[in-house]
Amino acid sequence: MTGWLLLLMMLAPSPRLDEGDLPRILVFTRMEGFRHDCVDNGVKALRELAVGQYDIEVTDDPAEFAPGNLSRFDTVVFLNTTGDVLDGPHQDAFEGYMRNGGGFVGVHAAADTEYDWPFYGSLLGGAWFKSHPAVQKATTIVEDPFHPAMSTLPERWERVDEWYEFRANPRGDVNVLASMDESTYSTHESMGDHPIIWTVPVGNGVALYTGGGHTIESFDEPAFRSHLLNSIKWTMDDGWIDLIPSGGFTGWKSVSNWKNVDGASMDSTDRSAVVVGDSDGGILVSQMGDGSHIKSESDFGDVELHLEFMVPEGSNSGVYLQGRYEVQILDSWAKVAPSFGDCGGIYERWDDSRDPKGYEGHPPDVNASRKPGDWQTYDIVFRAPRFDEQGSKIANARFERVLHNGILIHEDLELSGPTRGSLPSPSEVAEGPLMLQGDHGPVAFRNIRIRRIERAD
Repeated sequence: MTGWLLLLMMLAPSPRLDEGDLPRILVFTRMEGFRHDCVDNGVKALRELAVGQYDIEVTDDPAEFAPGNLSRFDTVVFLNTTGDVLDGPHQDAFEGYMRNGGGFVGVHAAADTEYDWPFYGSLLGGAWFKSHPAVQKATTIVEDPFHPAMSTLPERWERVDEWYEFRANPRGDVNVLASMDESTYSTHESMGDHPIIWTVPVGNGVALYTGGGHTIESFDEPAFRSHLLNSIKWTMDDGWIDLIPSGGFTGWKSVSNWKNVDGASMDSTDRSAVVVGDSDGGILVSQMGDGSHIKSESDFGDVELHLEFMVPEGSNSGVYLQGRYEVQILDSWAKVAPSFGDCGGIYERWDDSRDPKGYEGHPPDVNASRKPGDWQTYDIVFRAPRFDEQGSKIANARFERVLHNGILIHEDLELSGPTRGSLPSPSEVAEGPLMLQGDHGPVAFRNIRIRRIERAD
């Protein structure tokens, strides 16, 4: 990394807005290679979608990629750009913008851009354009229907477009949202496994690439327009995913004995119980405490997680990263010397063949617990275990940071394996679900937000 780039990253303000302002996007349309005649209709669509959602500026001038100017935007959209569109200083400015928390949406020929710029390749997961067949109807398989960019799409999405084939398969380096069913159309050079929409975290920023958008008609299709809007909104929100729906349990499984309600509080007449509202409202509650755990449909590796929880007197719960590594939730108010089993503890591992059976529990550095009935927060940065190509573990899972009610209670804590009560098989994985424990007594959760973060290795 050049000294110039380091200076940009230190000085560039984070692309955030004053409260009440609409977010801003910059649509970049420079074409130094093939010129797509759909760009004007694409710009028209993005302007129409902008109403009430974002302010939009459109340019084909690379001079707009100056650090002081880029910081005005939450997301930059490369709309069918082609060829070498940015020079060295503007490349450095854009990299600094992304690493400092900017957003990127690449549409179609954005993959036919900047072949000799390694950082740009990282936004694409290394998957630059290679070839394509004729424009034709094909089916896209939505692999992650719970991702905000895909939430309005059918599982099998049939449409007409020019279907790119790529120089490399990005799977393994990106989070694949959708792939092509190559049996539904005539390929030029079959990829077999053929991702077509994906995301990748970059520094503090996030990138999304979508392979559609060659034809003029694409930008008139309601489903494609909805996908574009949701992709932009997701990148503007720094890649966060809200895991609790306003009603129902979309995105969750094993939901028996859980409720989605509009209110939850400790019962004033029975302080071990929780009183809940009658309507849907985005608060998940287990009133039974009977061992029924709720799991996210989506799997995650390295993540940043925010959640809020509430327990009445005597209740016991927990949040499991990847369904395997528990941060304990317990009524631990005013406890002087908390153990691994108290609120904020990393629960112990368990082996029936050992004596003692429990081992490697980690108490919180500080007891930051609030009174029973009060809402509390966890803010967690988690690193998943690493595996080689043969599937052998080469690095342990790690809690990089755990804050309880804003107070640091764990830092750089390595775990040799899953904690007690984890999902049984396989023992450890590169990606797994978030699991909320229904253990003993009621528990309520709200404002659960998660985002994938850039790998540290």
